[in-house]
Amino acid sequence: MKTISKILVNVEEHHDSAQAIAKAVWLAERSGASIELFCCCFNLSVRNGYLFDREAGLHARHGYLRQVEGRLLTIASGLQSQGLNVDVDVAWDRHHCDGVLRKVERFGPDLLIHQIGVHSRLGHYLMAHDDWQLLRECAVPMLLVKAHQWGRVPAIAACVDPFHECDAPADLDRCILDHAGQLARLADGRLHVVHSFHTLPQSAIFDEHVVTDYAALQEKVKRQHTEALEKMLDGRVHVDDEQVHQLHGESHLTLPAFAAQHKIDVMVMGSVARGFLDRLLLGSTIERIFDNMDCDVLAIKPPGFASPSAA
Repeated sequence: MKTISKILVNVEEHHDSAQAIAKAVWLAERSGASIELFCCCFNLSVRNGYLFDREAGLHARHGYLRQVEGRLLTIASGLQSQGLNVDVDVAWDRHHCDGVLRKVERFGPDLLIHQIGVHSRLGHYLMAHDDWQLLRECAVPMLLVKAHQWGRVPAIAACVDPFHECDAPADLDRCILDHAGQLARLADGRLHVVHSFHTLPQSAIFDEHVVTDYAALQEKVKRQHTEALEKMLDGRVHVDDEQVHQLHGESHLTLPAFAAQHKIDVMVMGSVARGFLDRLLLGSTIERIFDNMDCDVLAIKPPGFASPSAA
């Protein structure tokens, strides 16, 4: 896997992006990567105020963009004084997510950093529609950031799933391991490999012969998962190593508990159909995981993935 050389930070106009910028700086200092701060803007009042005067509307839009650009330049100037290579860019687009995806296509970053908003009253992390679309369609690795400070020795967890019906998801697992390993090396951190699986509950089994030997069935399933995980790891680490963890239970319960117990700073997950994130964490499940985990998530696409919006 190539090293990180270009980081794109999605600086949202009306939301806090301080943690996203701070983590971009943290990574840039260790990798030598350049940073681009990007803001996709749209103001309905500016648009509606000049519906019948196109030239004046364009002038107002450019003035608005210059104001936003000025704020980004102030941030960039402070980072440049620290010796970092930082640029800024702004764009006008009513559809924020589409604008960000087009920027990703033009700029070609190695990493997109996007901060998840917090519900002010409950203190919970809520994924908005734009967050979901970016997660589904962003072709480059995407770091979903929370208001969480990484530890002095960051703990990185690669979430893998060795049971696949075709080779493409297996390629995804290898990408997950590669990115997690690179991040751990970059941070001088500790790498964990995690596989969460859930056997059929005894209450859901109606075959009396199977119920009678339910313990043996559980042991067989566990053995199958262990063998598949060992094959997938392919000698990188041994399945019995202390850094490899097999979690038995529902993912929305096991993963947050694991993250809390091991003080995980970044969970590295796959994000495609039949990959870990979409296959196991659909709908409310991923909401519960984001709500119950304090750590950041690095979402990875398999090799060859193309954004539908870019297409």
